Amino acid sequence: MSGILLASVGNSYGSLPVNIVAPAVTGTATVGQTLSTTDGTWTGAPAPTFSYQWQRNSVDISGATSSTYVLVEADIGNPIRCVVTATNPLGAVSANSNATANVAGIAPVNTVAPAISGSATIGSTLTTSNGTWTGTPTPTFAYQWQRVTTNISGATSSTYVVQLADAGNTIRCVVTATNVAGSASANTANTASVPLPAVGSAVAGGFFAGQIGVSSVATHYLIVAPLSSGQTTDQWNTTSTSTAGTSSVIDGPANTAAQVAAGLHPAAIFCNNAVIGGFSDWYMPAQNELEVCYFNLKPSTVLNNTSSGINANAVPARASNYTSGNPAQTSAAAFQAGGAEPFGSGINDAYWSSTESSPTAVRYQNFRTGLQSNYTKSNLNEVRAVRRVAV
Repeated sequence: MSGILLASVGNSYGSLPVNIVAPAVTGTATVGQTLSTTDGTWTGAPAPTFSYQWQRNSVDISGATSSTYVLVEADIGNPIRCVVTATNPLGAVSANSNATANVAGIAPVNTVAPAISGSATIGSTLTTSNGTWTGTPTPTFAYQWQRVTTNISGATSSTYVVQLADAGNTIRCVVTATNVAGSASANTANTASVPLPAVGSAVAGGFFAGQIGVSSVATHYLIVAPLSSGQTTDQWNTTSTSTAGTSSVIDGPANTAAQVAAGLHPAAIFCNNAVIGGFSDWYMPAQNELEVCYFNLKPSTVLNNTSSGINANAVPARASNYTSGNPAQTSAAAFQAGGAEPFGSGINDAYWSSTESSPTAVRYQNFRTGLQSNYTKSNLNEVRAVRRVAV
């Protein structure tokens, strides 16, 4: 009897906490925001007190034991909840809050634009900064260099070496910041317009020889190969027979390809096989391309042959023949007679073009007098490889 009485008296001292309404978390599930939990609704006597443990994907977050919690970068991509524990003298009982959505980061926002350093001249290296960005987690960066506003293929690092194709254009870089919350892009300011190199300047595997085009509008820059690796003496055709597809006065690549395909064209094969300065697109210049080389890189002060010089593909186009003093000797010291790179440094001053003029003859350019005429294919002449870069 006394045991029964004690039990009855014991019940009168109180009861364990019991959760009636679960705790509820409020707030925005984004890094940097503050979440809050309610205690929920409980019974129990005496009235319980409450403690809190925030969890990331059901795992306790160290130190997160108040009724509020500020979301941090480690929470990104995980749901967050709070475990509320009610305690009174009879014991402790826990209840889980609702879980938030997966915590989101903060997408990048540019606050200071990226900026380019370096000289906008051919062969120089430009470097872009990232600029200043907000965003959580810290963004990573990608780069795309542009010629005016057009992407430059393959130019996707934080540095860019200015190319001949950039001449006459401005350059900028688009910096893209990315994190799990999104991406955003910011442009640098445009550089000044990239100047065209001086004739005879080292560039693009060789030396700048001028421009070719149509109706005085440039379509390509012409590059002459170095003398030591890009010039030889040989026959145009060992058989002096006609070669189809070699009549163009401006399309040296097509003329050269036709010769190589036909075989028995040692001068064209030499040019085609050249690998110089990392480039393998060298070819034998067509008549009007070779004339541009003479006009801009004339090695001597000898008076010109005045029966030659008309060139519709020069930029600007030349509609009349040379005068005795025009063109003058080139200002590029390396291409002057006695320099390191002049035309006319072989067995003679005559250079093959790739332009066939008859079944047995080819157009050639004399680099001493400027004469343009025909020469028998099986004779020995100089040949100097060139390549072109699109404007």
